This record gives sequence, structure tokens and C-alpha cells, in this order.
Amino acid sequence: MTTVKKLCVCGVAAMALGVPLEASAQCGTASWYHEGARTANGERYRPDGISAAHRSLPFGTIVQVRNQRTGRTVTVRINDRGPFIRGRIIDLSRGAKRIIGMDGLAPVCLAVLGRGPRVASANMDEGRTARRGRLRMASKSSRTRVASLRQKQRVAKLSRRDRSVTLNRTTLASGRVDGRIVAKPRRKDRAALREQRARSARQG
Repeated sequence: MTTVKKLCVCGVAAMALGVPLEASAQCGTASWYHEGARTANGERYRPDGISAAHRSLPFGTIVQVRNQRTGRTVTVRINDRGPFIRGRIIDLSRGAKRIIGMDGLAPVCLAVLGRGPRVASANMDEGRTARRGRLRMASKSSRTRVASLRQKQRVAKLSRRDRSVTLNRTTLASGRVDGRIVAKPRRKDRAALREQRARSARQG
């Protein structure tokens, strides 16, 4: 009766999660593996981590695996595909198989517990990193352009100020510099200008 209740609970949970009923409560042979760099969902494979491969359960599904020989259980997250050998229902990581005391193959029963947090694949992580790098480069470029523009504005402002000071101090008799009318000379400069004109008139 207890077994029937467990199967009913697993079936209801599987229906709520959209998991095939035949995959929610399975009993069969489990194997384990420790080779590979990436899992089927793009994660980096950690042999001593707690994960597993299943042929049909969605990635991120949390499954309880019970070793029928030792009675030990382990809760794993599905992040890979397999095993592709007839008669085997799940492929455990090396860390998971140590917990339930597996030595080679072992008879197990599976119970779907729920869905774990969604883990982004390595490709998505690389894409996000590349996008962040491009955004940082664009931001740095825009900051550089703004700083350059501000520097040019400061230089132009200083240049205009220097030119204004130079023109205000000009005391040429013509009152023009390169064809441009200069600013009105100061009183002291006007007196000097009158003396220069008088001296020129006497000499003439």
C-alpha cells in the first residue's frame, strides 16, 4: 500500500511538472560515469558533483535515486542525457554513486521531486560575457569621446580668452589687426597713441 501511495504521489508531481509518467517513477539499472568536459545542457561537467543523466526528464529536474541493495538515497539534478544502453535508466556522476554505495551497476528506483533552479549553459554565459565586454567597450569609447570633446571646448575657451587679452592690449595706430577691428585701447594706451601721432605730425 505504501508503494502504491508513493507511485501516486510521484505521478501527480510528474503531471504537474509536465514530466512523462513513465519517467517519473522508474525502477531499473543505474550506471555512473566520470568522463566528459560538458554536459548536454552546456554546463561544465564535475565528476565529483551530484548530478545525473536521463534520457527524457527535462534539464533541472530533481530526482531521488534509491539504491535497492543498500537502501541509501541521493537527490540529483538532471543536466545530461543518457544512458543509451538498453536496460539502464539513469547515469549518475561519480559523486552521486559514492553516496548510495554503488560499485559498478546497481538496481535503483527513481522518484521525481520537482524542478530545481534553471542553470544557464556555458554558451549563454559566454554570450553574456561577450555582451558585457562590448557594452564596457562602448561605454569606455563614449566616455573617451565626451572627455575629448570637453578638452577641445576647454582649449577653445582658453584660446578665445588669450586672443581677447592680446587684442585688448594692442596699441596699433590703425586700430586693426589683420583687417579686424581690435578692442578699444585703455586710457593709458590712448595717451601713448596721441603722443605717437603728435610726434609723427611734427616729424612730417
